[in-house]
Amino acid sequence: MRRRPGGRSARVQTAVFEATFQLLEERGYEMLSMTTIAERAGVHETSLYRRWKTKDQLVLDAVNRRVAQEIPVPDTGALRSDLVAVLQSLQLFLQSRVGQAIFQTAVATLHLPELRAFRQEHWRQRRAHLQILFDRAIARRELSPQVDCQLLLETLSGIVYMRLFVVNEPVDEVFPEQIVDLILSGVNNLLSTE
Repeated sequence: MRRRPGGRSARVQTAVFEATFQLLEERGYEMLSMTTIAERAGVHETSLYRRWKTKDQLVLDAVNRRVAQEIPVPDTGALRSDLVAVLQSLQLFLQSRVGQAIFQTAVATLHLPELRAFRQEHWRQRRAHLQILFDRAIARRELSPQVDCQLLLETLSGIVYMRLFVVNEPVDEVFPEQIVDLILSGVNNLLSTE
């Protein structure tokens, strides 16, 4: 029997994802279980196992869904403004309670080798989601096909993480523009010397 879009199935998924984020904030990843998620969401535990075989799969699905909602793929017509929009969304998300819980979970579980694949899969999906920005820029001849788009994306987002979680200095609304302008000028200078 096919699941109907929306309806009870969508309500259950929303409740489960919200419960997952609440429990991540309160207890952290290692104390999270399918049982506690089901209890908090008000659903039977078997409902979770029908959709997600493991806690890792559930958390990955929840994180990917939330990140895609909070950091959508913009289409402003130009690479620079697309990247600024992405970084603005990333900055706001990382400053939210859910964003901080996800980041803290990532840091707290770095020592768990079984979650390496989880982190790699999340980043793979995220890169694939944002690749359209670079594909459009290449088609508009704003970006050379020789540019390592993965490295460019990691560099841009890495600066935001560094400022918010390592240096722990305040950021303002022009910070994403400063990052994008600095990195794109470096990319353009590098390509002009080749």
